[in-house]
Parts: sequence; structure tokens; C-alpha cells
Amino acid sequence: MALLLRSAAYFLFWVVLAGTAAKDLAAGLVTAVIAAWLSLQLIPAGEMTLRPGRALSLFARFLWQSVVAGVTVARIVLTPRMPLRPGMVAYRTALPPGNRRFLFMTYASLLPGTLPTRTDETDLIEVHALDCGQPVAELLAEEEARLSAVLAERPSA
Repeated sequence: MALLLRSAAYFLFWVVLAGTAAKDLAAGLVTAVIAAWLSLQLIPAGEMTLRPGRALSLFARFLWQSVVAGVTVARIVLTPRMPLRPGMVAYRTALPPGNRRFLFMTYASLLPGTLPTRTDETDLIEVHALDCGQPVAELLAEEEARLSAVLAERPSA
């Protein structure tokens, strides 16, 4: 059932991107099934479950932050003397090592001014920040809480 659901989701995404021409649908169906099978190997069914309403809210917030990031980059380009203090920040995460932490690191890499560079088996994530004068760790903690709210807790075995 998980393979069917993921295949359908990937196929729908394919149709949105590629359209409904017969050759595109055939390629999309094959690609969707392969992608679903591979995704089940990487993230087995039930390991991460999304809360759709919260995921939509997080997506909307992400789109807004993308606009803010674009404006920020434009300001930096147009004002080369903008005072920035780039550097590394050690961020202490509540997420255990594994897929949830990697998902957060991927999400954080898309936020304006942050780029997670590495993590290990401890609770630290090393983050390159564009401006260490900003409360980077606090902002990351807020985003981690938002992302965690999107992911339903794993049922206990």
C-alpha cells in the first residue's frame, strides 16, 4: 500500500511538472514507481508521517522566507558594504541522528543566511551563518520546532 501511495504522489508531482502528453505520462509512471521504491528503501513507511495542515503552513512560511532571502541577497549585491559577520555557529538540536535531523538540515540550508555543514552522533549541528550578529541558534530552534510540528510522532512499538 505504501508503494502505491508514494507512487501516486510522485506521479502527481510528475504530471504537474511535465504535463499530460502520452509520452510524458508513460515515463512519469515508470519514474514514479522507481522513485517510490527507492524512497521506501531510504525512509520506510511509517518512519515519518506528515501532518498535512501544518506542512502546508510550513510551506507557505518557507515561500515567504524565500522572498525575504531574495530581497536580502539583492540588498547585499546592491550595497556591497553591508556589515556582515559570517562565521560558524554550533546549534544544539533536539532531533536524534538520522532522517529527521537530515530533513531539518536540508530545510535549514534553504533558509536565508544559514547553511548546515555537518553533524555527528552528538546533538550538535555546525552551521555557517551569513551574519553571526543575528540570533542564529534561536532562529534555528524556532524552525526546528515548526518542522517537528509537521512530522507526526512515530508510533511506539
